[in-house]
Amino acid sequence: MFTDLLSKLEIEVSKEQFKKRYFQGATPHSGWTSAYWDQFFEVESGARYFVIEPGDQRANRMFIRSGDNKHCIFFLSEAAEESMYGSR
Repeated sequence: MFTDLLSKLEIEVSKEQFKKRYFQGATPHSGWTSAYWDQFFEVESGARYFVIEPGDQRANRMFIRSGDNKHCIFFLSEAAEESMYGSR
């Protein structure tokens, strides 16, 4: 159900636009680093790229969903993340 909702909100973007949004959403200590980009995305070809922009200012935690030659950046609030993964 969650992935069905995300699919309806996806906007297809170029790899360059995806990369730009990746580095805009990366924060210190988030794990989204240049090294991660280089290892998983830079050398890849033929994939499709999507972005779901945050619905509000609280949605400031970036996630990437990958599969079937497709990558999608999306954002959740801290509360939504905890709800999805369980509180810590």
